[in-house]
Amino acid sequence: MKLYYTPIKGYVHTVEAVIRYAGLESQIELVPTKPFDVDTPLATINPLGKVPTLVLESGEYLAGGPVIYEYLDSLHRRRRLYPSKGPQRWRTLRQAWMADGLFDTFVLLIIESWLPQAEQRPAYIARSVGKVIAILDQLERDVAQYDRLDIGQMRTVGALQFLRLKWATTAKALVGVDPALDIFAGRPLLAAWFAPMARKKMFRQPLLRME
Repeated sequence: MKLYYTPIKGYVHTVEAVIRYAGLESQIELVPTKPFDVDTPLATINPLGKVPTLVLESGEYLAGGPVIYEYLDSLHRRRRLYPSKGPQRWRTLRQAWMADGLFDTFVLLIIESWLPQAEQRPAYIARSVGKVIAILDQLERDVAQYDRLDIGQMRTVGALQFLRLKWATTAKALVGVDPALDIFAGRPLLAAWFAPMARKKMFRQPLLRME
């Protein structure tokens, strides 16, 4: 199998953590890919031109983190990251979707930050930052429901790590955003849960070393 994705220095993608959890490191070839590059071959594989994209041995591709995570979760014999049924399954999927929303909303803010400030949309930025704050508040409420490691928690760790890594730099380039925002301020349960989770090897060491 081949995984097309964009390594980020100092950050471990959820797909990397899932691969390590499932013990599939030796079965997947990592293909560093920048989807915005003009000459990227990604669009010939996945019409959406997005990462991550996983190409199976059959030649078929799977696109999008949630699809790839669940596929990889079907290939190992450890306890599944996706509960098979019942209330826990829907709670886990909701939590994973919420973390995806946090990550995606922040990525859109990063893209907005590439524009000169005179061309940025203050109302859009304020609305997006409001979503980030609301999601963080929801994660604080969700912590009490966290039990054994599942895909919801893995996505939450990934989204929070990405926010911590990129917030200050992104905020400085945006109109009206505080670079000093502490995402854990006023969220003690989330902070207490995140600290030991983030120290786990699967969330600390990327599969592909960045120079």
